[in-house]
Amino acid sequence: MSEEIEPPGIPPDDKRKPRQEFSNSETYDNREAEPQPTADNQPTPEPTPMEVHHHGHIHSKSKWKEYFFQFFMLFLAVFCGFLAEYQLEHKIESDREKLNIKELVENLKYDIIRYDKNFINNIEITKGLDSLRTELKYAITGSGNNNALYYFSLKYAGQYSEAVVNTSAIMELKHSGNMRLLNNQKLVSELGDYYERKVYAAREKLPTAEQNEALKGKGDEIFSFLGLDDYISSFDTISETTYKSSYNFQNIHYYQPPLQLLKYDPKDLETYYTMIVQSEIRLKQYNFWLALNKKSAEKLIGDIQKEYNLE
Repeated sequence: MSEEIEPPGIPPDDKRKPRQEFSNSETYDNREAEPQPTADNQPTPEPTPMEVHHHGHIHSKSKWKEYFFQFFMLFLAVFCGFLAEYQLEHKIESDREKLNIKELVENLKYDIIRYDKNFINNIEITKGLDSLRTELKYAITGSGNNNALYYFSLKYAGQYSEAVVNTSAIMELKHSGNMRLLNNQKLVSELGDYYERKVYAAREKLPTAEQNEALKGKGDEIFSFLGLDDYISSFDTISETTYKSSYNFQNIHYYQPPLQLLKYDPKDLETYYTMIVQSEIRLKQYNFWLALNKKSAEKLIGDIQKEYNLE
């Protein structure tokens, strides 16, 4: 067996040490390796000093801009909400105003119809009262027609036709506070003049309850119902739609024997005549106001339609 030849240059003491191969990137170092730090002997790192930037003035100015922008946006949101709510409220009030105005116009149209109808009825009544006065004059002189006196007295004495004005719309405007929605002050004044002065003035011209009671009482002293059974029974036909009887007053003209008066005293007849005159005058004055109020209602409708562009 041949002996293994040692490579030259290697000391004898290193024969027992195994060889180590190193990569080209490593460098062999015979120094003992330094102990690696553990968790127990980990050195405390030195704190790194922080750099201080002295820019406080610029930072503060930037913050104030941000605060101002946020405040502006908040203010803008609140303001826009207020405008939207105001616009909605304005629309609601405008719609309510127009609805009230339309109802007011319908009330005035109703008033005009009532004025016309009651004016015509009162014209007939005043003509009947005029005929009654003529018959009373004959009776005072002792040449009267008793049947004619009964006819005109029963049919016309103490009668009148009242135009009941529809005030539902104007009362609603006042009680609800919506009168403030009417911006045209001239129109507001015109409405006040119509409802608070003219309507009231017309009603004041009607014969009072006391006058009618006195007239009826005086008539009861002169006229008797003893022979008027058919007139009394005619009120049995009163229905829910009318309070008038179906009696034909023309029948009185043909009563035989002629109807008799309870009193023939000229003074009593003259007193009754005077009371009929007072009633007739008041009724004519009332009719004057009906005609005047009709014109006022027509003018109000025209002014309202022009103001609110209604058809």
